[in-house]
Amino acid sequence: MVSPRFREVVTDLQTIAIVGLLYSLLREEQANAYLRTWLAENFPLGLYLLNPYTVIAVCATLMTITVGRLAFFITGKNARPFGNDLLRGLTGLPKHLREFASTHGPSFSALVLGGVGTGLAFYSYFVIGVIPLAALGFACIILAFTIVSLPRQVSGGPAVRVMLQGSILSVEALLGKSSVGRATYLPPAGDGVISAYVPLNGGAENLSLEEMKRAPRSLLKDHQEGVLVYPVGSEFSKIPEFQDGFSLEDGLRYILVESTDICSRVMAEETGNTIVVGMKDPETDVQGERYRDSLGSLPSSLAACVIATLHEKPVKLVEERKSGDRLIARFRLLA
Repeated sequence: MVSPRFREVVTDLQTIAIVGLLYSLLREEQANAYLRTWLAENFPLGLYLLNPYTVIAVCATLMTITVGRLAFFITGKNARPFGNDLLRGLTGLPKHLREFASTHGPSFSALVLGGVGTGLAFYSYFVIGVIPLAALGFACIILAFTIVSLPRQVSGGPAVRVMLQGSILSVEALLGKSSVGRATYLPPAGDGVISAYVPLNGGAENLSLEEMKRAPRSLLKDHQEGVLVYPVGSEFSKIPEFQDGFSLEDGLRYILVESTDICSRVMAEETGNTIVVGMKDPETDVQGERYRDSLGSLPSSLAACVIATLHEKPVKLVEERKSGDRLIARFRLLA
């Protein structure tokens, strides 16, 4: 799998190459009277495209975007200072671009770049003999091949989902044949680990936080009232990005979409102590029946761990409902 750092370097180098090509074309147009004459007669729009002000504006825009994206990549932060609405659009842009340049075969953007680049390079080199335009065509072809060569899974993908589903089995084995109630996810303790209190055999669900923390971590007797387990996202608090002031929706997107690819889109809405999380195309298959009955499906369990980590409060999954390709999970923060 290609690392994010390598992809960032490749993207920045390509941007620099495009800026260099535009500058070279501008210098060639200024020094080559034949090129200006040919453009005026055959491609008048080229004169406007190679106008110094146009080239400066395009290059400045590309470099500004590149520098800004590079700064966010290095610091690991997002564009919060620009306002919540703009932030939501900017943070959602990478997801929309990944959907556009989708992994299900050659993307439309690669086909367009490859076709335009091939035609421009062939016509410029063999017909009119304008080398700078041919170089621009070859640059488009290189960009197209770069898009095609990028990994089809830029996130965790199926392998991570399988490992997460496998980690559920140990909790399922611990619960055994006991009847279970809805679990309460407890925020990270001193060791930074999230745990979940699972009521057993009709045990009380609304215990105090301290009473839940004192619950045993194994089954000690037949009629035990509750047990502490470690859910699949028990160590989310140790992820460096979670220490940089993630918003709830950013954290959910980072885990559910970008890291585990457990769903294609996620949205969250907070009203008082109630948090509603909507997920599109969720992978809800869980082998552990008792895990699902108590801690919820895999996407909801991961979402509960994210909420407990960021809010630092106990969280309870009230209900989850699947409708078509969407899963709606409702959580309640406990005092």
